[in-house]
Amino acid sequence: MTGVSTESLKKVEAALQTNASQHAASLAEELFAVVDVIDRDGTLRRALIDPSREIESRTGIVKAVFAGKISDSALNVVAEAVSQRWSEERDLADALETVATLSAAIAAESRGGVEALETVVNNLLIFINTVNTSAQAQEALVDGRASNEAKKKLAISLGGTNVAPESQLLLERAGARPRGLTAARVAQKFVEIIVKRQNRWIARVTAARPLSEAQIVKLQNALNKVYNKNLKLDITIDPAVVGGLRVQVGDEIVDGTVSTKLSELDRAVA
Repeated sequence: MTGVSTESLKKVEAALQTNASQHAASLAEELFAVVDVIDRDGTLRRALIDPSREIESRTGIVKAVFAGKISDSALNVVAEAVSQRWSEERDLADALETVATLSAAIAAESRGGVEALETVVNNLLIFINTVNTSAQAQEALVDGRASNEAKKKLAISLGGTNVAPESQLLLERAGARPRGLTAARVAQKFVEIIVKRQNRWIARVTAARPLSEAQIVKLQNALNKVYNKNLKLDITIDPAVVGGLRVQVGDEIVDGTVSTKLSELDRAVA
């Protein structure tokens, strides 16, 4: 999402903050449901982003389609979204997906504070790592013969042993409604949306063997100092790296693994 859509998203996020104070969990479900309707109906989607239509016309369509089916809070957020300009046809639904995710995050914080929100992020990261390392899970999540309910249950089961209510909603979306992406990529989007709200970044760490608690704390403190942010560590164990660590923060990669150094040596002497 770029250009005018980025500015439009900020206004929709502001509308969410105004409307998500009491029933953030149900609001998230309603907004995801609206995303599904917009994704299915191309005629509706194009009408809602048509810049030649007056804002009153676009919001009128929203009321005609959704009034009585979703709460006033959800209706307000969707009306704000269609009042904006969007660069690409997909951007409207993407924006609503983003604020639905944020609403789930708000619900988690309201329920259990930062600890509850951390559980949501951890559930999503466990799901991502499990799916990315399991061809069987990947195949099951794209199996056209499997029902959406089956995919939802599978996705929740891959999120760890202590899956938060908000995690269940997000994992169900990733498993059954990936919107043209892989389930792992959808879950990654959700993580990025949530940690951005916390003004945090993800540090993806690959190690040959599990790190001790002391090593994790030391690494966390060192990375926080380098990037001047409270990073969320996503640690993956991969024996193939042999030794050392590979750390990725955004587009920046620091690779100190033995396997990479050996590959560089091979290239140097080839």
